[in-house]
Amino acid sequence: MKLRLSILFVLFAVLTFTSCDNYNRIIKSDDYNEKFEEANRLYDDEKYERCLSLYEQVYQRSPKSSQGETSFFRMGMACYKVEDWYLASYYFASFPSKFPYSRNVEEAMFLAAICAVKNSPEPSLDQTETEAALNELQTFVMRFPNSERVDTCNQIMDGLRFKLQTKEVLNVRLYSKTFNYRAAVVCATSFLEDYPVSTYREEIMAILLRNTYLLAVNSIESKVEERIELTLDTYSRFLAEFPESSYLREFESYPAKLEELQELNKTNNK
Repeated sequence: MKLRLSILFVLFAVLTFTSCDNYNRIIKSDDYNEKFEEANRLYDDEKYERCLSLYEQVYQRSPKSSQGETSFFRMGMACYKVEDWYLASYYFASFPSKFPYSRNVEEAMFLAAICAVKNSPEPSLDQTETEAALNELQTFVMRFPNSERVDTCNQIMDGLRFKLQTKEVLNVRLYSKTFNYRAAVVCATSFLEDYPVSTYREEIMAILLRNTYLLAVNSIESKVEERIELTLDTYSRFLAEFPESSYLREFESYPAKLEELQELNKTNNK
């Protein structure tokens, strides 16, 4: 058994060495047809890192040929397969301008957008990549409105838009949690204007109401009346829109307390 294993190990080592030696020979050779054939073989065998160098040589040699086109597209695919989203995005995004009449243009633009989606971070981080992904998907839909990929694009865009919403919600929550009443009110108001239909609407309206109230209570005399009116108006809108909300237990005392504050403010100004 040990002898058999030793023989197998030696055979494997010899094959590996021979394969590497052949690969190095092809890399250094001037036979670009052989380079292209070997690159295709490696690609089909899912040896994506090894085929890249060969495809790059073929493309650099004849960028406008059919082999050059295939090589450039497959460089993008190889990077995509190993989840190198940034490099894959470069190849796919460049492909339409390099080969505008290729049958692979649609797939390249779609995969470029998917790479951008893959680069989109979690909601707590900067969302520049998310906005870029949305733009690329929208560009694809406009370019290929009849593509079978449009429904997929629309679903992905819905998810990205929700991520952008979530990012803004996290900002509103943070301002409220850190007692930055003015910033919480501004951001909550902006969110409700930007996203009139949102699963976060009740929560954001609740944060808006809570912070307009706290802003009124902690206001200087010259702004008290204006902020009381704003809070009462916000309370009325919240009650009308969410009459069964669990937040109402927290807010039900607001009108009476604001009325007391109004009377106190009037007394102080006499």
